[in-house]
Amino acid sequence: MNRRYGTREESARLQRHTQSPFPNRTPGTWEKGTWSSEPARKLADSHPHFSPWKPATKAAGAPAAVPGDLGNQLEAKLDKPTVVHYLCSKRTDSYFTLWLNLELLLPVIIDCWIDNIRLVYNRTSRTTQFPDGVDVRVPGFGKTFSLEFLDPSKSSVPISTPWWRTLWAGATHEVRTCGGPPMTGAELQQQPQAWKDKYIHAFVALGPPWGGVAKTLRVLASGDNNRIPVIGPLKIREQQRSAVSTSWLLPYNYTWSPKKVFVHTPTANYTLQDYRRFFQDIGFEDGWLMRQDTEGLVEAMVPPGVRLHCLYGTGVPTPDSFYYESFPDRDPKICFGDGDGTVNLQSALQCQAWRGRQEQKVSLQALPGTEHIAMLANATTLAYLKRVLLGP
Repeated sequence: MNRRYGTREESARLQRHTQSPFPNRTPGTWEKGTWSSEPARKLADSHPHFSPWKPATKAAGAPAAVPGDLGNQLEAKLDKPTVVHYLCSKRTDSYFTLWLNLELLLPVIIDCWIDNIRLVYNRTSRTTQFPDGVDVRVPGFGKTFSLEFLDPSKSSVPISTPWWRTLWAGATHEVRTCGGPPMTGAELQQQPQAWKDKYIHAFVALGPPWGGVAKTLRVLASGDNNRIPVIGPLKIREQQRSAVSTSWLLPYNYTWSPKKVFVHTPTANYTLQDYRRFFQDIGFEDGWLMRQDTEGLVEAMVPPGVRLHCLYGTGVPTPDSFYYESFPDRDPKICFGDGDGTVNLQSALQCQAWRGRQEQKVSLQALPGTEHIAMLANATTLAYLKRVLLGP
């Protein structure tokens, strides 16, 4: 039987899976203190100088957390002019779970999902937007439930722990992962020092790819399904290429040698000096424009100007370079180096370059044997965050 995703019945079913843990509150709105769960309340009571209802000061306030790529739930509402397959819905009456809903990753239906979650780049205005008729939002913005479980039905493994939630009773901090640290760095470099002194007590970066990530070249060339078996790398490649942040995370020459070959093929080698030719050869020339748009956002030698903590994984085989027998539409052979499985060690250690370049302290903490996502639940990570938030 043919089945259309996004019909009234499907929307109702999906909506039941995306009910907020705060049923009397409207998702996507900010209410004073609503992010404070009971564990956080108990923590605040035991540390009276920390309260989610106090104004932000050096001693108290609300932390800000920004996840990395696909690190939080997403919802969408459709009113599209066209669809890529007759099984895809053009219109929905309400928002449904766009990420993560495993049912949308099934064969054929995944084409609908990719067409909804992709981005559209305008090479004239050099801007990016959602496809026509697709409205995407983060459910419960300002709360933590959309970070704790990517799948709102909670049928998948949580990406956080109950203790992780208690950290929200801490001081004013930035906690970022993956693509978050360089974005935060760009933001901080553009802010006056007086503003940073007033509003930012510390910036905690988890697995920060300051100098880019080698695996980005594979993502752009042949796609990377992040070990999700139901998704083919070539299938997800279109969505991954459409995100400007993907090209932004290509390796930078202040971390790697300009002569290092990241991609080998029978007919060509590609270093970070060959990005324009690389984009031409993979048939994605918009990527070269995206890279030009973003590569100057972070100045490598300009420190963030705030107290900085960099936590990074080591000892996990991490993609370092790739060999393609058939380029770019086949999976490559991978040469591994050190890192957390996603972020190369030399990229994370870029934090060291800011030591001595700012008054604020720069601290580094290695997490041996810790994979990129696993560091969110790592005992050393949580103990470190507890010290930063609550003091010794």
